[in-house]
Amino acid sequence: MITVTVHLHTILQRQTPDGLVSRLEVEIPSGSSLADLLQYLAIDLEPEHLLLVINGRVAELNRTLHTGDQVNLMPAISGGNENTIQYLSPEEKP
Repeated sequence: MITVTVHLHTILQRQTPDGLVSRLEVEIPSGSSLADLLQYLAIDLEPEHLLLVINGRVAELNRTLHTGDQVNLMPAISGGNENTIQYLSPEEKP
């Protein structure tokens, strides 16, 4: 098993009886990837809608995690409201 620190930003923060949680210590099996971590955390956003950062560097889903890694998970778009945010399909992206 390995332990990683996960920082959840904006809408990914977890509501608990003690308030919002934005930092988690997560123990997952050795050899787990970033995709495995997202599945374990039950993140409901599609990976293409997230900025995935490990130890300060943008990472791919297949990146293997190691003990001590600092993982930041951020929605790709933050702010505004549902009337001002436009979601582009992959075909519409500039």
